[in-house]
Amino acid sequence: MGAAGAGVAFFACVFMALAGIRGWRRPPRTRPRGQSLAELLPTLSEGDEQHLRMAGIPTAYYALQRTGGLAGGLTVGVVLSLATNRGVVGAIVVTLLTSLVGWFLPLVGMRDTAKRARTEIDSVVRVWIALVAQQVAAGVDPTAAMLSAAQAGQRGSWLLLHRFLRAALQETKPAWTGLVNIVERYGVVSLSPVVSALGLAAERGTRLSDAILVAAETLWRDSMASEREKAARRAQVIVVPATGVALSLAVILVYPPFASLTGGVITPS
Repeated sequence: MGAAGAGVAFFACVFMALAGIRGWRRPPRTRPRGQSLAELLPTLSEGDEQHLRMAGIPTAYYALQRTGGLAGGLTVGVVLSLATNRGVVGAIVVTLLTSLVGWFLPLVGMRDTAKRARTEIDSVVRVWIALVAQQVAAGVDPTAAMLSAAQAGQRGSWLLLHRFLRAALQETKPAWTGLVNIVERYGVVSLSPVVSALGLAAERGTRLSDAILVAAETLWRDSMASEREKAARRAQVIVVPATGVALSLAVILVYPPFASLTGGVITPS
């Protein structure tokens, strides 16, 4: 019981020290509770803010997740320390480890969710630009082709793409500038080749339809190179174990004749 109390006291001191360093003050009662929790978290980097937006997780809810994870990890550490009768040092170490796991687990989950969302929108963008290029090659106006192609699917990524393209038009901007907003807000770097090609066309005054065709070809080449790289990695994964098996079989087959020729294993008399 004393070990568990020592662990709790240790983390209480750590929390109070961090609160003092950050100059924490009790927030006004008029602020939402989620916002108050968010203020206790370390300042989010731009990348993590993009991850949160991409994952669709509000900042207040993310703050609640991390605070709850820390409290849950602390509780698990205390329970484990009691169950295993660890000493004071052991209780502090176990509680520290479980608290760190609880603190960082929501961060890992958020980044993983954002990564999967970016993978989905990456595939959507590649299909979308191909559809736009087909319509532009058939003589359709580029802006109309962009909006029409963005309505090809009903998943969240398709709706996100269409919403940003439509929002750009409502702001009396070219539709393709909605892609710039997606890159800046969500960090979807797969759109960078498309944005660069369209932005360069706007600066040079070239036809937007030509820029769309160039962007589609660039993404197609990138997709083919990525697939070849994945195929090469899969081949390596298969070849290495197969080589090991082949060498093992060779040793098994070669050793008996070799042993018979050399008179077997020499043992001391």
